Amino acid sequence: MNNAVPPRTHRYLFWLILAAYSTFFAEVFAGSDLFPFFHAWGLLVVVPLYGLHTIILLTLIYRYGRRPRFSSLVFAGALFCLYEAYMTKMLWRPAWDSLLIAGDIAVFETFVLLWWHTWFSFITPLVLGEGLLTTSRDVLLALPLRLRGFYGSWQGWLAIALFGAAFQSINSPSPLHSLASGAGMVGVLALLTVLWRRVTGRRDYALSDLLPDKGEFRLLALWLGGLYLFLGMALFPERLPPVWPGQVIVWGMYAFFIVLLVRALRRTSQGASLSSDQPSAFPSVRAILLVSLLFTIALPLAKIVLGNGAGAVTLAGWGTGVLFAGWAFLLAIKEISIEVSHA
Repeated sequence: MNNAVPPRTHRYLFWLILAAYSTFFAEVFAGSDLFPFFHAWGLLVVVPLYGLHTIILLTLIYRYGRRPRFSSLVFAGALFCLYEAYMTKMLWRPAWDSLLIAGDIAVFETFVLLWWHTWFSFITPLVLGEGLLTTSRDVLLALPLRLRGFYGSWQGWLAIALFGAAFQSINSPSPLHSLASGAGMVGVLALLTVLWRRVTGRRDYALSDLLPDKGEFRLLALWLGGLYLFLGMALFPERLPPVWPGQVIVWGMYAFFIVLLVRALRRTSQGASLSSDQPSAFPSVRAILLVSLLFTIALPLAKIVLGNGAGAVTLAGWGTGVLFAGWAFLLAIKEISIEVSHA
């Protein structure tokens, strides 16, 4: 732990960097937005959207659960995903022809987005942010042993980078766009990370030190609420389905994941212990920078090599991701179930 409370400038900068990390993995990997840091919509809407969700959910985990658990991370990530209902309407009417619509819900896309946002919008950027910017390893310790080893090694981050390069090729217009996206986005993230080290003087902060206080949390929650209202009314209002059954099903999803998250937080706050296994040492800044360079190089190569095969990569990636998300969800359920049975 840090000996003193971090100044507000340090906390605010940390939130900004965490928002940038989340936006990068969520939007740039998917190719949904190749340059979110370089246009007004990205800076004013997209980055705050990801940052606010990440910071608010993480604060709730620490405030009511004392520390992250695998189950609390997974269920909070699932709640993160649900912005795709009222904000973007993607859970109801995707921008493409859905494979299956049932009860006004785009079924397959909903499972894909649950995987994507839980892991690429929330957990992965948290592991990276805590690993590069703090001395704590709370999020890494919360993961199952094999995932700790994966996220704790440069080889694991290289695998994530290569996956992102392959996946981005689906939506990138050309190899040149891919290269520009990688160079620009990685450059911004690198500059922010260097800025953090300069501004903080490499002080020893833990992740929990950098979270908002109660007053700041309320302001961030109001900001997020305003984003929901703005995007709910301004973005594709014609895609909003009738209350029954589409909206009711989403309300049920909110209730379901909130109940699971509350259960996970209660079990952690009551003293359920973390595994004693120690995580692998987190890669150095230099190792992450090297992985970032390889990612930038791989982006145009993936676009060239995959070409028309990008669609097959998409389906394979979606299918694998949904299976992984299902495994993670069942493991999270098992974690809180075992703890309840031992209570």
